[in-house]
Amino acid sequence: MRRILWVLAPFIVLTVIGAVTYFLPKAFNGSVRSVSVPSAQIGFVNLSRVKTEAQAMRHFRELIERQYKIFHEEILSKEKKLQAEYEEIRKLEKDTTETTKDLKAKKDNLDRQISELDKILRSRKESLNKSFAQIVEEIEQTIREIVNNVAKRRTLNLVFNATILDASVVLYGGPELDITDEVLEELNHRLPTVHLPS
Repeated sequence: MRRILWVLAPFIVLTVIGAVTYFLPKAFNGSVRSVSVPSAQIGFVNLSRVKTEAQAMRHFRELIERQYKIFHEEILSKEKKLQAEYEEIRKLEKDTTETTKDLKAKKDNLDRQISELDKILRSRKESLNKSFAQIVEEIEQTIREIVNNVAKRRTLNLVFNATILDASVVLYGGPELDITDEVLEELNHRLPTVHLPS
């Protein structure tokens, strides 16, 4: 319900403004001075399309895949090493020649290594997520700036996002109102690639 209200809110506001402007003077038999309402110069941008087709977003998705692949390979090699140590301890448990004290020390060492690997995993994942969030913020900030620039060039005073959660919210809009291609072109020129923060 809230999502519907957020989507409909701009349309409701424009309707109320129009109704007040039209009906208020008539309600007072013209005794109220009419208020001049600026004409709306409207445009819309399909942000879902921008985020799908932009070079920076494609590069970002490739970057994520590459980083997670590297991360996964590192973890697999460490897991294999720990698995080999675990198998060695299991063999030693069957072979009673190893002292209980030595066996316990090896188990404690393995537990410590597993704990360290878990800490590394969490830290690395947190670091990657933070880096990815910074990249997304950079892309979204650039998109906002570009939308503002295009709106100023076209003298638009209201720009809607044509999609919310990949669902279309603009039922009809003439192609002259759609600024998506301009936004995409400028974004691809201004931010063709992204990089992990240092």
